[in-house]
Amino acid sequence: MSEVTLDTTFQENREDLERIWSKTLKNLGDEMPHSKFEAWIRPIEPVSIEKKTLTIATNDTLSREWIAKNYKNLIGDTLKQVTGKKHNLEIVLKKDVNLTERKPIQIERTPIQKAPSEKASNPIEVPQLPKDEFQINALRSMSCNLNLKYTFDSFVVGENNNFAYNAAMAVAKNPARNHNPLFIYGSSGLGKTHLMQAIGHYIIVNHPNLKVRYTNTEAFMNELVNSIRSGASSTAKMAEFRHKYRHVDVFMIDDIQFLESKKHTQDEIFHTFEYLYNSGKQIIITSDRPPKAIPTLTDRLRSRFEWGLLADISSPDFETRKKILEKRSEKEGVEVPKDVIEFIAQSYQNNVRELEGALNRLMAYSSINNQPIDMCAVKSVLDVDSLRPCLNIDKIIEATGDFFGISKDDIKSPSKSKEISHARQIGVYLSRDLIKASFPSIGNCFGGRKHTTIMYSYEKIQSEIKRNINLKDQVCELTKLISSKYSKTH
Repeated sequence: MSEVTLDTTFQENREDLERIWSKTLKNLGDEMPHSKFEAWIRPIEPVSIEKKTLTIATNDTLSREWIAKNYKNLIGDTLKQVTGKKHNLEIVLKKDVNLTERKPIQIERTPIQKAPSEKASNPIEVPQLPKDEFQINALRSMSCNLNLKYTFDSFVVGENNNFAYNAAMAVAKNPARNHNPLFIYGSSGLGKTHLMQAIGHYIIVNHPNLKVRYTNTEAFMNELVNSIRSGASSTAKMAEFRHKYRHVDVFMIDDIQFLESKKHTQDEIFHTFEYLYNSGKQIIITSDRPPKAIPTLTDRLRSRFEWGLLADISSPDFETRKKILEKRSEKEGVEVPKDVIEFIAQSYQNNVRELEGALNRLMAYSSINNQPIDMCAVKSVLDVDSLRPCLNIDKIIEATGDFFGISKDDIKSPSKSKEISHARQIGVYLSRDLIKASFPSIGNCFGGRKHTTIMYSYEKIQSEIKRNINLKDQVCELTKLISSKYSKTH
C-alpha cells in the first residue's frame, strides 16, 4: 500500500481529507470482497480528520454498529498504512452532520484486463451496482430475507406501541433472557412485522454468533406440505425441514392467525416450539389478535403462546401519525407542508400502511409532474371527498354523552354514579372497538384513568354484550349514529 505524507501538526483541510479517504477506500477495496465493500464501506462518508481522530459517517445505526464490530480495526490499520500514523476512529450518523454540500469521493479502481486471447486491448472496469442493492443483498444473505428498512431506527414510537417497542428492544438486547416467547399482536398495518424484523436486524449486528430464522405462517405451512408430499424422500425432507427451523437461536414466525387447524401443521408448530423453548432459544410471534382470540389454535399451542409476554400494538394517535409522515418525508428528502402532513394524519387513523401509502402517492405525483406537494396536489391525488370527518376518542366521548344525556366532563370525571359509569364504560368499549385505540391513550382521554381500569371496562362490556340484549341494542344504535356522522374511521 502507498503512503501519504502528512504534516506533524495534522490539521487537515477538506482536500487532504478527501485525498486520504480516497486512498483508504482504494486499499480497502483491494483487500475486501467486492460485495462486502460495496455494502458496508462504500456508503461511508468522511467527516473530519483532526489530530489523532478520523470521524466518518454512516447511513444509520445498523450500519454504524456493524462497521464498529466488524471493520473498525481494518479501517484503522488501512488508514495507518495510508497516512503513516495511528488514528482513533469515531463513527457518527450522517443525519447528525452536515454533508449536503460535499461531493461523493471518487476512488481509483484497478482495471481488470481481458485475457490475452481476446483482441480488445481496453481495460474493463469492475461493474458498479447501486449501493442500496448491495446493502439489501448483503443483509439478506445473513438474515433470511429481513427487509432492510424494518429497523429500530425507522420505527416511530408512540403511546400506541411504546410497550411493544420496549419489549422488542429488551428481547433484541438479551435474546431468550427476557420475555420468551414474545407475542406481538395488533390489527393489520400497524408495524408488527416491522418490530419483529427490527429485533432480527439488531441481533444480527450485536449478537453475530446467533442464528436468526424469520418466516411467515403461510411459508412455513407450504414448506411443511412440500416436505410431507415429497414421496420416497419425505423422511429426508422432513429431517431437513426440522433442522432448518429447530437449529436456530432466534425463531420468528409472522401472522400466526393464518395457522390452519390441520393436525400435521399444528403438531409441527407445537414440537418446534417445544424444542426451541426447552433449548433456551428465543421465540417471537406476531398475530392480528391475542392467542385466546385465534379459533384455529389448539389449547396446548394457545397456552404456550401465552407463557411469555403479550404486547399489544394499537392505532397510532394524531401526534404519532404526524411523526411517521415527517420521518418518511425526511428520509425521502421531500419537503411536505405542515397542513398536508396534518390533513393526511387526520384522514388515515387506523393503518400505518395506508398513512404512508397516501404520502407515497403524493410524492410520486409531485415527482412525475414536477409540482410541489400542497393541498391542491392532495385534492388531485387523494380521494378527498371520501375522507369524511375523522373519528377519535374525544368525538366518541361526545357522541356517547349526547346519546345518554351526559356531559363530556361528567364522563371524564371521577364520578362513580351508575348512569355515568355505564356511559363511560360503553364509551371505552367503542373507543377500542371502532378505532382500535390503545388502553393507555383511552385512559388519558377518559380523565387520566389507568390502563388497567380501561381494560376492565372494555372487557366488562365485551362480555355483557353477549348476554344482555338491551345493552347490545344500545351499543349497536350508538355505533350506527357515530358511523353515520364519521363514516370513514381509518
